[in-house]
Order: sequence, then C-alpha cells, then structure tokens
Amino acid sequence: MTAVSEPEAYEFATDDPDLAYAMICARYSDSTFRISGHRDAFQLHLRGTDTDRFSLERMRQSVAFGTSTAPSGALFVARPRAGRCDVSTDEREVQFGPGETVLIDPLRPLSTCLDDVDYDVVRLDLGETARIAADLSGLAPEGVRFWLSRPLSASRERHWHAAAEHVRRDVLGDPEIAASPMARAEAFRLLATTLIHTFPNTALDAVEDATRRDAGSAEPAVVRRAIDFMERHAGEPIDLADIAEAAGIGPRGLQHAFRKHRDTTPRAHLLAVRLERAHHELLEGDPARGDTVSGVARRWGFTHLGRFTAAYRRRFGPPPSETLRR
Repeated sequence: MTAVSEPEAYEFATDDPDLAYAMICARYSDSTFRISGHRDAFQLHLRGTDTDRFSLERMRQSVAFGTSTAPSGALFVARPRAGRCDVSTDEREVQFGPGETVLIDPLRPLSTCLDDVDYDVVRLDLGETARIAADLSGLAPEGVRFWLSRPLSASRERHWHAAAEHVRRDVLGDPEIAASPMARAEAFRLLATTLIHTFPNTALDAVEDATRRDAGSAEPAVVRRAIDFMERHAGEPIDLADIAEAAGIGPRGLQHAFRKHRDTTPRAHLLAVRLERAHHELLEGDPARGDTVSGVARRWGFTHLGRFTAAYRRRFGPPPSETLRR
C-alpha cells in the first residue's frame, strides 16, 4: 500500500444553495440538487479532516433537499446525529435516522432526501479497501463488491464506531501521531478492515464460507489473516487470543486450521517470525554501537538467552553471536 498523505483540516459554511451545490459536486460527485424547503432558511456547514485514503467529517444542513448523484467511486459510511435520511439505488432503499449507520453504494447512482440533517461521515478509498479485502479473502480486487447496506449486527456497528472514534481522536486529533506515515497507514488499514467486517460484501462472504468448510485443501482466509496480523505485530506482546480475534475465529478453531494447513501452531509460527526479525537485526547490528545478542533477543520476546541461542542455531546454523560479529 502506498503512503497515506498528511491530513488536512477543512471547513465550509454557506447559506447560498448554489454554492452548496457547487461544493457537493466538486467534493463528492456530479449531482442534481432540489430544495424542498425555503431557500432563505438554507444553511450548510461542513468540517473535517482529509487524507487521500480516508476522511472524517461532520455535515450539518437545514431544510429538506434531495440529490440525484452519480456514482462516487468511494466508500461512505454515514451516521446521523439528528434529522432523517432516505437513500436509494436502483436495487435498494434505506431510511435511517439518529444513531443508525449506513454504507453508501460506491458504484451505483444514488437518490437521496435529507431533512434537516446533522451527520458524521467517514470516506474510504474504494480501490485500496478492495485490495485489503482481497488479501483477507483470496478474491481478486475486482471481485470485491460493496452495496447500500446496514451493519451486519449491533456489535459490529459498535466496533465500527469505536474504530472511527479512535482514528478521529487518537490519530488525527494528535498532531504528533498524525504526522507519522506509519500511523496514518495503520489508521487507514484499521478503518478498511473494520468496514469489511461490519457491512455486507463479497469478500466477507468468501471469508465466512471458508471458515464453514471442513474439507478442501485451499488455505482458509483465517490462516492468512492470522499470519498477516502476526507479521504486522510481531514486536508487540500479542498472544493466541489476540491472533484469533484478528483472524475472526476462536482460538481452538485457529489452532486446528494451522495444524491442518500449515502443520504447525499459531504460537510456533509467531516464534518463527520473531526469530527471523531477530536474525535480520543481528545481521544489521554492530557491536561497536552497543548492539548485543541479549538486547536483540529481548526486543523480540526471547527472555531466556540459552533457549534463544538453541532455537537460532537450529534455524540458521551459526550462533547469534557469530552473526552479530560479521
């Protein structure tokens, strides 16, 4: 995944419907705009933070108006704080109000009616989200499809809002964290992964079908998700429960899947990943800088130096001290 751009705060306010219409077309997609209430009572206020991969914003608008909108080509999740929304495509229609959450179809024209609405919106890049969904499910990115829908359950909806609030408050709300390219990339991955597990889509169908199958030789998506999680968090104090939760399966089910498809256990795979990371660090290390075998071992979770050395020699041949001195 390419780098996520630095966040930019923005704000737009107007009581001119024509300016509002021009902004909506420029920011979202080509639309037609119909005001049902009095034009002189119209107000619109938009405030948020943008990156090229995601944005979080809040929009408030008075009076009722409708739009007919071309496909946006982006994933939008909307949740009103007040007012009513009616969104429809040629396939589906959803009416929702305060506290309810809806994913907007990114590839179909929309008809919307918004009546004195105050709502939060999260936007995600469709292409990058589809690539993450493809990695999780084994589908090709072009086979990943989202549509106008509500969350699959109340608990998944709560998880989505917790993830969005974390990104808003703890990432974008902290200038030091927001300045970190790695933090921005992880924030996008968190939002995309959570969206994939919250709303109906073809990738999630493929993942859940794989977990239900007891036969077949193809490696299931839960194993790939577990491995991806371990590789991304190998330097953190994660355990089997964390890995299983990230994979979307229970610990016993994950153990069974690893034995069947990898002839190992999740714990053994995590130790192998950490051993590889320690090996790489030793290769790059320099005793003159104060690098030590024990220090590297501890950083990767090996607290017993003798067991670390034995495992290292079984995997790489020479002892770790010899690798460090090269």
